[in-house]
Amino acid sequence: MIPFRDNLDLRGPIWGTLALLFVYLVLALIGDIPHMNAWQVLVGLVGLWLFAPYVERRAGTPLFLTGFVIVAGATGFLVGAVDEASGPYAISFFLPVLATAGVHIALAPRSKILCLIPVPFAMTFVEIPTIAMTIIWVALEMLLTAA
Repeated sequence: MIPFRDNLDLRGPIWGTLALLFVYLVLALIGDIPHMNAWQVLVGLVGLWLFAPYVERRAGTPLFLTGFVIVAGATGFLVGAVDEASGPYAISFFLPVLATAGVHIALAPRSKILCLIPVPFAMTFVEIPTIAMTIIWVALEMLLTAA
């Protein structure tokens, strides 16, 4: 199953989401996200791509970025307190994306994510509820953490 985007026809720029994707990718490449491996970062980036554009389009780029940075800053201290190896502060990625998914679900509880099912000779698109995709995303992050 390959998720692409939500099925809501809300249009508009997503410069804040693209900037966050770029920033987190650069932080992951230089090794500044100490508590996540490469697979977790990849799944986190996919989660940010799936959940953030709708929230940004509804709230506007400045409000979305402000809220995301506040949540990332607050959870950075939480991650720093739990992970002794990272010091008093660590760059947080999973919890802000999870909060963004929660806001997405709160704004559009009946939204769905468009996914491709790659079966040879019979590929098809299906729509999966955003709540189910969030549960799958969290489960995948937890499985990658345990690995």
